[in-house]
Amino acid sequence: MTVIIVFDLMETLLTDPYLDAHEKATGMSFADFERLRPAGLYHAMERGEVPESAYWAGLREAGVDCDTALFHQVRRDGYRWLDGMRDLATECAAVRRTVIGSNYPDWIEEVGREFLHDLDIEIFASYRFGVRKPSEAFFRQLCDRVGAAPHELVLIDDKAENTAAVTRLGGLGITFVSADDTRRRLRRAGVLPAVSPQEGRS
Repeated sequence: MTVIIVFDLMETLLTDPYLDAHEKATGMSFADFERLRPAGLYHAMERGEVPESAYWAGLREAGVDCDTALFHQVRRDGYRWLDGMRDLATECAAVRRTVIGSNYPDWIEEVGREFLHDLDIEIFASYRFGVRKPSEAFFRQLCDRVGAAPHELVLIDDKAENTAAVTRLGGLGITFVSADDTRRRLRRAGVLPAVSPQEGRS
């Protein structure tokens, strides 16, 4: 049976410094920032419809002064593996084709080089697809790229609307809670062996 394990990246594998970076760079709470930011502007950048320069220009036009250098410093300093997730991603990649399926701008490329360079995990992101999860089109494009059918996808994602979208397509959606919970659910579904290779050698 072909199974493609798809991990979301932010708040599933890694911490997401997105809110903190915006707050530090603008000097305002994220709630206040969101009230001023033009609706849909960030998602347009995530879909690759506008370049990053247009994002910052749109904020300036809306009256938001943003220190972009500080934003990127806080963003880059804020990524961390969530507890147990590097081990789980490694375990998954050892037995199944494992990829990233993420809503993110092209910043994801540097994140991948920093955190995934030694793992056999390919990145597929919304900025390349021109569409974001939970759109069915995102998952169909991902399937086209990996040569799989939608029912062969297993998505681990912290957002329930994304895992529900994969479930509607006939795949398996696992809403992320923790590494241990995810591993148990993958084993129960037969996606991972009952005993990992590491445990088998202990």
